Amino acid sequence: MKFRHIIWDWNGTLWDDTHLCVEINNHMLARRDLPLIDLAAYRAKLCFPVTDYYCQLGFNYNTDPYPRLAEEFIAEYTARRFECPLHSEARKLIKFFQTLEIPQAILSAYEQKALFESTDYFKLTDCFDDIIGLNDIYATGKVENGKRYIAGLNVPPDEVLFIGDTVHDFEVADAMGVNCALVANGHNSRERLETCGVPVFKSLDDVRAYVNAR
Repeated sequence: MKFRHIIWDWNGTLWDDTHLCVEINNHMLARRDLPLIDLAAYRAKLCFPVTDYYCQLGFNYNTDPYPRLAEEFIAEYTARRFECPLHSEARKLIKFFQTLEIPQAILSAYEQKALFESTDYFKLTDCFDDIIGLNDIYATGKVENGKRYIAGLNVPPDEVLFIGDTVHDFEVADAMGVNCALVANGHNSRERLETCGVPVFKSLDDVRAYVNAR
C-alpha cells in the first residue's frame, strides 16, 4: 500500500456531530432574533477560522464578542456531545488500518482535553499513535499544528494520507504536503469539497476502497 501513515480529522469525519452543531447554532441565532440555518446552509458556510463563519451568520461582534459566542457554543456542545455517534464506518476503517499495522493520528481543531475525553468515551484512544488538538476552544484552525507534526514524522509526506470532511482539512493537508481524501457527510458540502481538487467520497467505506486501490 502507498500510504504508511494516516492522519484523521475528528469532528465530522469520525464523529458524526454535524447535526448537533447546526442545532446549537440555531439556538444561538434564535436568542438574538437572527435567521436560522438548515444543514445545507451550514455546510455551505462553515469555515475556519470560525470567527469568519459566525460573521456570515450575522452575529455582531460589537455586542457579542467572538470569545463569548465560542463559550456559549461549547457549553451546550459539551453538555450534549455524546448524543452524537461515530460515523457508522469509522471503527471498521480504523481497524482496517490497524490490521495493516499502519500508524494513525488525529489532528483536530477541537480543544485537546475535550478531544481526549471524546476518544476515551468511544474507547478509541489506544488506536492512535498521536492525538493532537488545540490548546483553547476558539477553533482557529490547525495548519501550524499540522506543519509541526509532519516535520517531526519520519515518513515521507507523499506516503501520508489526511482524511477529513472540510475545505480546511484540505488546506491543512496542502500545507503539510501530504495526500488528502475528503468525505462529504460532515461539516462541508460536496460542492465545496470538490473545488479542492482531491478525491471526495460519500462515506468512509468509499475511502477504504480508494486506499485499497492505491
